[in-house]
Amino acid sequence: MITEIQMENIKGQSTTQSLTGKNIFIGRNGSGKTTRIQALGLAMQGSIPGRGKTTAETIKFATDESMTVGLKTTDFEFTRNFTRDEKSNGKTGETKISIKETLNVSPGKGERTATEKKARIQDEIGNFPVALDFNEFLSLSDAKRRDFIYSLSPIDSDSWDKEKLSHYLQGRMLTTELEKNNKEQFEITKQLIGDALAEYRDKQDIHDGLISMIDWVAKESTFWKRKQADSQGTVRQMADMKNELAETDRNIAETKKELEELQQNLIEIEKKVAADTEKKRTIDNRLNRIDELKAEIKLVNETEIDIDNTVLDKDLAGLIASMPLLFDLESKLLPFNNAIYKLTEQANEQRQALHKVQEEMMNVRANVQTLDGTLKKVGELAGVCVISQMISCNKDFTGFDDYVAEKKAQAEQALMELTIQHDELKKRAGALEVLMTLQEDGKKEVFSAAQEIQAKREVLSQQIKMKETEIQKKESLKERKEGKLSLLDTELQKLVHEKTEPIGDISIMEKQAIGTRARIEELKVQVDEKDKSKQTLVLMNENVLQNHEAEYKSNALKVLNESLGAKGVQGELVKEILEPIRSQIEENLKLMEFEQVPYFQTESDTGKELFEFGWVNERGHEVNFDALSTGQQTVFLAAMMMTIIDRAQPKLRILVMDNLNHLDKQNFQLLIYGLDKLSDKVDNIILAGALEYDFTADGWQVDDLSATGVDQDASKIA
Repeated sequence: MITEIQMENIKGQSTTQSLTGKNIFIGRNGSGKTTRIQALGLAMQGSIPGRGKTTAETIKFATDESMTVGLKTTDFEFTRNFTRDEKSNGKTGETKISIKETLNVSPGKGERTATEKKARIQDEIGNFPVALDFNEFLSLSDAKRRDFIYSLSPIDSDSWDKEKLSHYLQGRMLTTELEKNNKEQFEITKQLIGDALAEYRDKQDIHDGLISMIDWVAKESTFWKRKQADSQGTVRQMADMKNELAETDRNIAETKKELEELQQNLIEIEKKVAADTEKKRTIDNRLNRIDELKAEIKLVNETEIDIDNTVLDKDLAGLIASMPLLFDLESKLLPFNNAIYKLTEQANEQRQALHKVQEEMMNVRANVQTLDGTLKKVGELAGVCVISQMISCNKDFTGFDDYVAEKKAQAEQALMELTIQHDELKKRAGALEVLMTLQEDGKKEVFSAAQEIQAKREVLSQQIKMKETEIQKKESLKERKEGKLSLLDTELQKLVHEKTEPIGDISIMEKQAIGTRARIEELKVQVDEKDKSKQTLVLMNENVLQNHEAEYKSNALKVLNESLGAKGVQGELVKEILEPIRSQIEENLKLMEFEQVPYFQTESDTGKELFEFGWVNERGHEVNFDALSTGQQTVFLAAMMMTIIDRAQPKLRILVMDNLNHLDKQNFQLLIYGLDKLSDKVDNIILAGALEYDFTADGWQVDDLSATGVDQDASKIA
């Protein structure tokens, strides 16, 4: 049983409606009765019944960018959310709107994809609610009522299958008379029967197989009717075109011949124009070049040339005379290098002698220090061995002091002499360094003088070169002038004496070409139109042949549709199921405490197809449904819809009756009483109407939706 309907932003309403199994929604128009029923259908089926199955149609009921509906049962609940998303294309500015549907189920069983969640919802609750708009049903014709009942009544037959259906169609449509009188129609009909039966899949039952075949026949009928209409128009056009084409065939050969001659003539004219245009261009270029050469020769002759080199020669001689002689650097440097070499050898000898004296001085100073140290130690260790203080020594060192003094005097004398020698050597070394510095300075002066001479020579050489170049330019001016005049005159004489070919009047030839092209285009249009007309006639002939096929197929499909529909197989199948339906309706009426016996009539006394139903009254008269009172009609429909639900055996058995506005109090009370007797056959019963009277509904939950506003629920048990 459904215990709750959830809805958000659907037709301006957002609420949760509780259900008890037997519910009545009342209230003024616009209070939300039908909205709740539509929310129920949308939740179960994914679309609002009778309002289109696409998400684009569904989102029209939303009053915001998103809309949510949901159902809750005793052990399962789910929601469907529809969201509108707008995206703008930055390049084109076009706005694209998409609708996204999101499902949530609880408790989940590992469903991830939308397909898995939809399968789970169908597995839990099914998708077979029986919803009836009472006023809309009353306005239907007999045929529409039949279609409504057929759509809800599952056709199940043990006597019909694909093989029997094939025999039935062949026996009804492929008659001996048809084969004898119209063999082509017979074969097309046979083929269409086979094609239609191919739509009946092996695993389908008779109901689903029939629907597949009928859908295919409808599609094919639309196609071949359009082809037939097109072909019929073609036949009418052919009569008008044949007279026109008779004249066309006579002169099209002459037109094509003239066209070929003109095209060849145009080729010759265009060739002549192209050749003469090139000749004219060559002549114009030659004449222009002659004028250019004459002007250039005149200009060269008028140009004066200065060839006097006297001043230049004098300047050149002066520069050559002032050129300094080359400087013999090597010979100039040789005395300095030899002197430096000798001074270097002498300096080395002085350094070696100085080093030797320094070593001798160091040795003398070391001997003096040793004597002083020995004398001091002997005095400190009197009576003790100088080697070890542990050993006594009785040697007498009285004369040692004198010995040391004498040696020190000798050493100091030697040191003094060495010092004098050292100073003399240093003085000589310094003198040698001064001499070497003087020699190096002399070398630098030689180098400087050599660089000055070289720089002066380079400057003068550049000036001499410039003067020589200037002299050469003047000397070559006359030669170049004479050479240039010779070349120009040679070219001029060649062009003046060059022979030219005669050319025609190009403007006249171009006018001839324009006229020829115009005539060619005119003839091409004529030929194309005539060829197209002939081709059109050929195609029309083909269409005429196709018209026969379209006519035959349209006729065969029309008969096939009748044979499969209510006048044929469907009618036979419905007759089989109507008696079980009638019997079960009678049983439901008795449970509702109505003793009337229902009836269905599908054929008139003359054999004409019809569909009528009603019940037999107390006097034994068959009373048509339309002749019943409103209350009786409502009770009959309730019993019939209970029968349909029971035969379908859905997961959840739900009966919904909306728009019961025209039932008076007595008839509505009668309906409540009757449905209460049948309530154990279904999970939920929902009734809705703008009722303005009090009524008794024991055991029912009554919600007056206009009492507290459209976004709230008001419940009462009457």
